[in-house]
Amino acid sequence: MAAGCLLALCTLPVAAQKQQFALDKCIEMALKNNTEVKNARLEVEVADEDRKYAFTQIFPQISAMGAGFVGAKDLMRGQMEVPQMGAMPLSMIKKGVVATLTALQPLYMGGQVINANKMAELQREVRHLEFEMTEKDVIQNVHDYYWQLVALRGNIATLEAAEKQLNEVYGLTKKFVDAGVTTRNDLLRVELKKQETASQRLKLDNGIEVIRLLLAQLCGADMMTFDIESKNILTPPEPETFFVQTDQALGNREEIEMTEKVVDLSALQVKMERGKNLPTVAVGAAGLYYNMMEDNQGNLVGLATVSVPISGWWSGSHKIRKAKLALEQSRNKLRDTKDKLAIEIITSWNALEEAYAQIEIARQSVEQANENLRLSRDQYNAGTMDMTELLDAVTLHTQSHSALTSACADYQKRIAEYQRKTR
Repeated sequence: MAAGCLLALCTLPVAAQKQQFALDKCIEMALKNNTEVKNARLEVEVADEDRKYAFTQIFPQISAMGAGFVGAKDLMRGQMEVPQMGAMPLSMIKKGVVATLTALQPLYMGGQVINANKMAELQREVRHLEFEMTEKDVIQNVHDYYWQLVALRGNIATLEAAEKQLNEVYGLTKKFVDAGVTTRNDLLRVELKKQETASQRLKLDNGIEVIRLLLAQLCGADMMTFDIESKNILTPPEPETFFVQTDQALGNREEIEMTEKVVDLSALQVKMERGKNLPTVAVGAAGLYYNMMEDNQGNLVGLATVSVPISGWWSGSHKIRKAKLALEQSRNKLRDTKDKLAIEIITSWNALEEAYAQIEIARQSVEQANENLRLSRDQYNAGTMDMTELLDAVTLHTQSHSALTSACADYQKRIAEYQRKTR
């Protein structure tokens, strides 16, 4: 029996040991494991392959062809006059083999090959910028989840302090009830408040678990064991620590560099369309081998081609015009992007300053709530305040501390957002 009990205890599931990670480590894991980052990195590799493919177009184009045939009858049939014998039937070439090897080197393609290589390189650079933007977006998401989790944990600590205060009030009220100083209604009010606090605690615990799982998934960590380190956020640095001049911040934005490259791509597209209407010149050679009459034969032929797209000039002019309009659109978008990003940076800075101001307001509320709770407890003990006012003081005390924690966490998220827009 004892052995059976021991075996049962050994087979019980053991709670997984949580592993705590700092913010920097969370960011490191997310940049390594996140699916969006991985796919963006693969897009860079795809663009790099496109660039390598475009480079191969400057080399000679080599092709080979081979064929063999067997006819039911001879391919060449006829008659041949033979002196003193008259007409004699003639037939030959019933089977044979043919093979060719051709090499053609473009000399002039209207600039299409060169411009195609430039476009492929620009596309690779654009994909790399998109990869960097994806990394920054993931870092921003890590910050959001991380500080949200820190805030919820801080609110748990606030509720624990409120529960302790309510337990003290409950004990004191019970003494008053036993002494006949107050009625059981006050005791019921305290119990209801404790139940309300327990309900809030349950909601917070569930919210913490959801955010913890989301952050673990974002970081590519084990959801069962992932957790974050405890962090004090009640003494954050001032906003001036992170200030960046708007012009300098604009120079750091990938969006502007990407839009500039789109302008360059549009300009190259105009050149490509023009090149399609220009003559193309190529030279090369072809080697021939054939065996038609049980006799191996070969030859080497020089090739030169000049192609002029005469019929395409009319339609090509419209394509050139279309490419020029697209170029003008991309230039307009570049100017618009610079203006919008400048406004975005200024707005983000204002939000950062506002978030810091909210922390100062929340601190003042905490000080007032602390003093109000102290006075309310003293007055309740002296019998000059009723239970409802004391519970209101406890509620205000809890709300003020929760507001301070949330304000500090929001400020940290605003810092990350501002840095995302200025670095």
